[in-house]
Amino acid sequence: MTHVTALAQHILALEPDKDAARLSFYHFLKNLCEATEPLNSDLINRFYSRALSFSHWQENKLALFNEVTSILYHFQDTHHLQLPLHKTVSPETFQVFTAENVQVLEMAICRYLERNIEAGSQFRTFREGDSHVIAVILQEDRSLRVAVYPKVLAIKDGELMPLNQDYVLKYTPDLSLDATKVHQLEIGPHVSARFMSTQEGIIGTLVRGYTFQRYATMEGGPLTKHPFLFYPLKRIEQFFVYRKSDPMYLELTELLEKALDLINQRHPEAIKFATAALERGRLALQHIYSDDKVIQLLINNLEKTLTLESARLAARGGAGARLVSPVALPGSAGAKTAGDEAPPGTFEIST
Repeated sequence: MTHVTALAQHILALEPDKDAARLSFYHFLKNLCEATEPLNSDLINRFYSRALSFSHWQENKLALFNEVTSILYHFQDTHHLQLPLHKTVSPETFQVFTAENVQVLEMAICRYLERNIEAGSQFRTFREGDSHVIAVILQEDRSLRVAVYPKVLAIKDGELMPLNQDYVLKYTPDLSLDATKVHQLEIGPHVSARFMSTQEGIIGTLVRGYTFQRYATMEGGPLTKHPFLFYPLKRIEQFFVYRKSDPMYLELTELLEKALDLINQRHPEAIKFATAALERGRLALQHIYSDDKVIQLLINNLEKTLTLESARLAARGGAGARLVSPVALPGSAGAKTAGDEAPPGTFEIST
């Protein structure tokens, strides 16, 4: 059986940096595949799906398909191989388009999952802003598969489906990242992470752009050491982790409450402690708990209290006095928070 490494080495000899499609295919094999992954139609189709999520390749679709087809023919001819590629999509039968809104996207995702979900599994979908849909799939063994779908859809052989199905996180029944699986997540515009959660910490690669260029690696350490991954991951988890049992959420609310108490007690370190707590709370509200009413209320109270205490100390000429200006906070008081619902392990999901 021929593996990814052999094809990547073959493309390297063809000077991939002289053609954008060739370079994209090479980087995909090197940065987004396992070295021992077999070469077949599934792998090639996955490349096309990932590449066509970028507008550049949507506009240059024919050039992409032609270059990859040429490379595969050259590889087989050079090594006297016949790869199992008979199920590879063609540009004529693979149509790509963007859903007009998140409602259409969510309906398409639900219909696709209803047709393709494993027996004994259940799912729920959530909208993340106006650009993504998150599907939380509770599997028969109580583990979770969490898929994040952008707004780009595809029609393959007449069937409507999400185009890019790579962005998946796998959790054990106790809601820990599965240490035996590879996870992928979009962490910013045109930037994604491919990683594992090991005993040594987070190991993985960050890739960016339509050529899948590797620009950073994660070489161990806790998740908190990698904020570019930490915040997007925790933002996704808010849709299925019950906040009242989430250690990070509980720690944050306790921190904000403690900051308020120290100011009210006029503790000598209150201003320093509260300023740090307020900054941490603002970051969490912006990047993770954007619709959480409790954290927003605590931050509002801490901002007002800290401003008044700083002004009092400034009037008295107190050391360390500093005026703290409130900032506009995202979210609305009437919004329902996704984390107010119990996690998938404790509710029934209607499909």
